Amino acid sequence: MTAVRSTPLANGTNSVDEFYSEATADALNAELVRRDISTEQVIAILPVAAQIMINPTPPRFRVLYQMRTP
Repeated sequence: MTAVRSTPLANGTNSVDEFYSEATADALNAELVRRDISTEQVIAILPVAAQIMINPTPPRFRVLYQMRTP
C-alpha cells in the first residue's frame, strides 16, 4: 500500500519530493522502480510508526528524494 500523496518541498533545480510506502523492502524497492528513482537520488528513508487509534494505518516508510531536472 503506497500513499497517493506526493508533494514537492522546494522549487528549482534541487527540488526534493517525497512519497510513502509500506514498511517492507519489497514494497519500497517496487515503488522506487515504478517511479524511476535511482539510489543516488534518495536522500532519506524514514520509518513512520503505525497508528492504531482513530485512523488505523500500518507502519510505513517516508522517502525523501531529489527530483531530476528536465
